[in-house]
Amino acid sequence: MSSVTIGRDLQHWQWSQAESETGSPARARRRFWARTSGEVVAGTDLLVLALAVAFFAPSVLQWTVAVFVVGVLGVCAMRGQYTSRITLSVSRDIGTVAAAVAVPLTVIGAFDGFNRQVRPFVLVGVSTLCLLLIGRACAYIGIRRARTRGALGQRVLIVGAGPVAERFCDALELNPSYGLHPIGLLDDCADESLSRPVLGGIDQLDNVLRDHRIDRVVIAFGVNRDPDLVRVIRSCENAEVDMYIIPRFFELGLQAAPRDVDMVWGFPLVRLRRSTVRSSGRLAKRAFDSGIAALMLLVVAPIYGMLALGVKLTSPGPIYFRQRRIGKNGCEVEVLKFRSMRVNSESDTQWSVDSDDRVTKIGAIMRKTSLDELPQLWNVLRGDMSLVGPRPERPFFVEQFEQEVPRYSDRHRVPVGLTGLAQVNGLRGDTSIQDRAWFDNHYIENWSVGGDLVILARTAGAVIKQVRE
Repeated sequence: MSSVTIGRDLQHWQWSQAESETGSPARARRRFWARTSGEVVAGTDLLVLALAVAFFAPSVLQWTVAVFVVGVLGVCAMRGQYTSRITLSVSRDIGTVAAAVAVPLTVIGAFDGFNRQVRPFVLVGVSTLCLLLIGRACAYIGIRRARTRGALGQRVLIVGAGPVAERFCDALELNPSYGLHPIGLLDDCADESLSRPVLGGIDQLDNVLRDHRIDRVVIAFGVNRDPDLVRVIRSCENAEVDMYIIPRFFELGLQAAPRDVDMVWGFPLVRLRRSTVRSSGRLAKRAFDSGIAALMLLVVAPIYGMLALGVKLTSPGPIYFRQRRIGKNGCEVEVLKFRSMRVNSESDTQWSVDSDDRVTKIGAIMRKTSLDELPQLWNVLRGDMSLVGPRPERPFFVEQFEQEVPRYSDRHRVPVGLTGLAQVNGLRGDTSIQDRAWFDNHYIENWSVGGDLVILARTAGAVIKQVRE
């Protein structure tokens, strides 16, 4: 009997015992201990920094000791050093840790004039760097030993039932120090030659994650088409699992950001980053939206009042136009706009075009400059909308587009926006719905606060350009 088979049988026995445990408490314990690896590294760094500043830094840094410690930990955190990483290697950390030490030390030294001596700062930096790397090495040894004994293990599902998936499972079972324990495969094939259980087809991913209490998902090669995988992955974005992909042609080399890649026995695992659906991403975006929306309402208050008065005086009817539109998760939201048309009952089902004769004179001006959408800042403050996101559409057209446009419904994974990536690329009014859905989903997959700022700046530039024209 081969060592691979022996190891596989042992792992199956160990993890079959875990299957008998109560689902939620058992999974909570596994996730807690697995996530603890990041906290262990952070705690080790903090302890080492405390020792370093106590022995080497007081006479050099003086009152800036706290700034130095916070700066080092902050840079490491921003570079993903305290996340739950699979591969733990001091050699991979050298560059990041060196930068984390050098950046705050250089800022402090420049601010204080290096006390007219650069050498003490260099000695502090080199000493701290060496101690941090030694501390990391000790922490990594402890974590790997704990993983080998099963203390920090996680349950892994492999999507794809091909040779790559089989070899990857063998690698995990022969190297328990990675802390990954393969539970089974997921694929639309039923190949009897597979040595591991196929737990279902890709359409059953959501159920398999829940029933088998999966902690991580690795997407390898199989018979599934890429569009099918995209659809299924997006449908499971709210699941509490980390997702990775083994890229095609990885044997030829991989060029990617090191912090997004874990090398597992020669297999590159690229983490699928989904910031907008994680709690931290949602909180950051909500705080950003609320602050900017409140500030904008204060700044444009005089213009807001003039437009409201103009709408009231130039045509009979209410100042605001209220319309039900589809927002996050397909739920309806009431979107506010300054009324730019004569009162009519066709707005919910009739597509608006530039030459629409229902538009009033002041409405045409507001539409050209997008000022009719200023009241949506109240929607943003209420939490119905975001400053940046997919533009909301009417239920009548959403139902139609979902049947005609591939992955149109995927754009409803996040709150709808006052402006969006599609709009700043010229996709406004009577333009391609398929292109809009493409840009909206691209925005969701690559969201960042910096990206939102760029889109808002481009929106402001487009409005100014329209006014000049």
